[in-house]
Amino acid sequence: MGYNFQTGVWVWGIEGDLDWSGMKGSSIGLETKNDWLGTARLRLGYAGWNNLLPYLTGGAAFGNIKGTAPGVSVTKTNVGYAVGAGLEYAFLGNWSAKVEYLYADIGKATCGAADCGVDTDIKFKANLVRAGLNYRF
Repeated sequence: MGYNFQTGVWVWGIEGDLDWSGMKGSSIGLETKNDWLGTARLRLGYAGWNNLLPYLTGGAAFGNIKGTAPGVSVTKTNVGYAVGAGLEYAFLGNWSAKVEYLYADIGKATCGAADCGVDTDIKFKANLVRAGLNYRF
């Protein structure tokens, strides 16, 4: 969801999204997982090439970090940042399609020595490539 306005060849906007995530991994007996990821970002695009809009974007990223070891679980909702770039192509009146790259870092959750045997930081950083279909009202 978002809002854009244009001044000359520049498109300024704000966007927000909330996505289900199935990202997970494991290391040294600890499984990490991220169930959801959301962003709230500003966007700056250049509308000087017919229906093609290249843009840069950046802002806040939100998500949960869950770490599970035998008999132990830690979950933390964090706020971090997301930056990226994309291309959007307008077609059929109010419709457009886009592809974008985002780098998101929502920080870390710590599993303390009392639970994990040793202080362990569970970090979440992701490189995302997303595609979208937009309708402008």
